[in-house]
Amino acid sequence: MNHYSRELVQKQYDTIPYPNIPIENSPKDDYNALFIHNLVTPYYLYRQKVADTTDKLILDVGCGSGFTTLILALANPNARIVAIDLSAESLKFAEKRLKFHGFENVEYHQMPLEEIASLGQHYDYINCNDVLYLCESPTEALKSLQSVLKPEGIIRGNFHSYYQRFYIYLAQELCRCLGLLEDNPGDFEIGVVAETFQNLRPEVILRRSASMGLENKDLDLSDIGVKQRVLNNILLQGDKGYNIPQVFEMLREAKLEFLSMTNWRHWEVRDLFQDKNKIPTTWEFVLENATEEERLHLFELLHPSHRLIDFWCVNRDSISPIKPLSEWDDNDWERARIHLHPQLKAPKVREDLLETIKKQQPWEISKYITQPAAAPVYISHNQAAALLPLFSQHLSFSDMVEYWLKIQPINLITGETKTRKEAREEVKILLKELETFLYVLVEKI
Repeated sequence: MNHYSRELVQKQYDTIPYPNIPIENSPKDDYNALFIHNLVTPYYLYRQKVADTTDKLILDVGCGSGFTTLILALANPNARIVAIDLSAESLKFAEKRLKFHGFENVEYHQMPLEEIASLGQHYDYINCNDVLYLCESPTEALKSLQSVLKPEGIIRGNFHSYYQRFYIYLAQELCRCLGLLEDNPGDFEIGVVAETFQNLRPEVILRRSASMGLENKDLDLSDIGVKQRVLNNILLQGDKGYNIPQVFEMLREAKLEFLSMTNWRHWEVRDLFQDKNKIPTTWEFVLENATEEERLHLFELLHPSHRLIDFWCVNRDSISPIKPLSEWDDNDWERARIHLHPQLKAPKVREDLLETIKKQQPWEISKYITQPAAAPVYISHNQAAALLPLFSQHLSFSDMVEYWLKIQPINLITGETKTRKEAREEVKILLKELETFLYVLVEKI
């Protein structure tokens, strides 16, 4: 980011630190946010192992008012966190927020992303949320992140989708033509934008596609939420959009490798067809032979619904093939250790599970973490009961089979006592289903 662009962005976030969320608000019940920000989630996708977050070093780039920093602290118990931002005012707010919630083990530094190497540290996890698309050279920014990444470290980054925000970029260009982005935009510029949309004819494409509610003459322009919505979209300094091929090329240039989308289940091309099991022949052939990059690009061309191209990446050539559970043999299963995802261990989730078991009803396990599921995921109350020990400890596969036999010893069809072989197969079916969504994590020891 050049000095002038950096100064404009800094001024904008000094004026209204982002996100503008009250200091007392806690994300402790936002299971989706905790799921994404927990190192356990991407590390399992990377290594099929369950990470211990104790003493892991985490960098929060562009921490803003500290809400993402707080999420990282809650999601990664006993980790050490370093937070950086261009805005001194944002950093002050972030420090107050973290202290209010009892987190003292956080460092704060006012600096641009490009200078992070000066801190002399290497990180297990780097969170770079809503930052890269503001950088003058995102490739150089990614190179800076890679230079401080540990060999098995993971970066979470994202770019604005050009296709999804196409009309927002038209609105930004219009604002540049009107001189509204020459300096730090404020109340006057917000007023001009609102007045413009309110006076355009309803059928004008930009009003229809990018007004963000500003066409409403009763809208309170003094409301901080309204201001932030306009400043972080139509009047956002330095904002640029990208597509999948551009993102993958930048990762390659930075010696990084794509690991997964953070919302990977919502980038499935087949889900866009009326019958995903019966798609046109040409599409069947294309998808069978497409790379992951190509499949993601096809999705964004068909259905540019995601504001962010939000991904995890790792050092180049560090990804090893992972054997899916569907291909495991008996020896693999005997070495398996089963975990419940940490975000599902919340007391509220356990209480809900116990109530379901008492009422002998199906349990919607996806109710709390919806991110990895495209539709609600239900399991029977009998299956749900088998997960209870995992709230307090991990279990070996053998121990889980023993517990399964203990709580449901009878084959309901034959009326006979279940064999160990039957129990093993039933537990495998349950684990394979839930591991798809990372609700349970199955590692080999």
